[in-house]
Parts: sequence; structure tokens; C-alpha cells
Amino acid sequence: MSLAGNLGFDLTSWVRSLGTYLPVIMVCLVGFLLAWLVFWQLATSLNKNGAIALYSLVQSDTAILIVGGIATLGDVIWVPLVFYQYVFRRDPYDWTSSLVLAVAIVSAMTLTDILKLSFGLPRPFQDPTLGITARFENPANHGFPSGHTTNAFTVATVIWTRYPSWRIPFVALAIATGVCMIILGLHYPSDVIGGSFLGIFCGTFAISLARLRTAK
Repeated sequence: MSLAGNLGFDLTSWVRSLGTYLPVIMVCLVGFLLAWLVFWQLATSLNKNGAIALYSLVQSDTAILIVGGIATLGDVIWVPLVFYQYVFRRDPYDWTSSLVLAVAIVSAMTLTDILKLSFGLPRPFQDPTLGITARFENPANHGFPSGHTTNAFTVATVIWTRYPSWRIPFVALAIATGVCMIILGLHYPSDVIGGSFLGIFCGTFAISLARLRTAK
């Protein structure tokens, strides 16, 4: 059978899956837009002061490496998770979870790149008046929303639904990832808040789609 088959794209499932979790999805959309509106249009000083305050918390090279390590873990934790669930686990539930997580992350990465280009907002270290320099890495793309935070919250959302006993550590990692990205001078609070809502949206969408298609 060819990959395209008879081109019977299941767009109906997309719409139905979004409708199933409509309240959560609406909260995510509103939260994302409010993060942009409040911090970039109505109270820009909150964004700048928040970035400076968290950036100033950590100064030593060792602490910066630790913070960078936490941020990196939150960004890429999905890779070993997907591999472990699909390759090493025998339970079909884990195989399904690996697919759900992979779809959620691909959605998150795609939307993050599109939104970064659409909003075109700078990062803190690109504003010389803030006295902030990039730590640990020096990204060249736009800041809003935070990709690291989006990925971390996407994973946390999938884990929250699929593996309740692991909720606390993964939610804690997601929050820590966002905070660490501000400490590193790579993101404003708005970027992290927007990324958290985007991640929850992507995770919810993938879970909803999986449940709908499993029920068929």
C-alpha cells in the first residue's frame, strides 16, 4: 500500500478532537494571547523587570551550567521517552503513548517556529539597555514563544494524562525549564508563559486525537 493511499485525509478527526477538549484549548489560546498582549503591549516593564530579576539570581559559572543543563533536559526529555516506550516496553499502552508524545512534540515544534516568525519578538540579551547577555547558548531565532518551555510543557501534558504517578516530577521539570530560560537571559517571562500554554495545547490536541481514533 502506498503511503498516500487514496488520499483520504482525516481532517474531520482534527476538528472533532479539538472540540472534545474545547474548554482547555480555549484557555490555552486565551492565555497565549494574553501573554503577548499584557507583557508586550500593556505592561512592557513587567517583561523587562521580570527578565532582569531572574537573570540576576544566578551569577557563578557552575550554577549557570546547572541551570543550562536543566533547561536542556526539559527541551529534549521527549527523545529518550519516545525511544524507551516504543523500543523497550512490551505494553501496547506504552507504544501508543510514544506515538502520542511524538505527534505532540512535532506539533509543538512546528507551531513554535511558525509563531516565532509571525510575532518576530526579540530576546532579552538583544536589548542593550537591560544589561543581559546570553548564557549557555546564543540562539539566533526570535524569542516568543519559548521552544524549550513549549516542549517541556507538551511532555508534561502527555505524561499528566497517560501516567498520573509521574505528574509531579514532569510538571516540576516543565516549570523549572521555563524559569531557567529566563535566568539564562534567553527569554522574557512572556515567552515562557506563552510557551507553557502552547505546550499544553499541543499535548491536549495529540491526546484528544489519539482517544478519538482509538475509539473507532
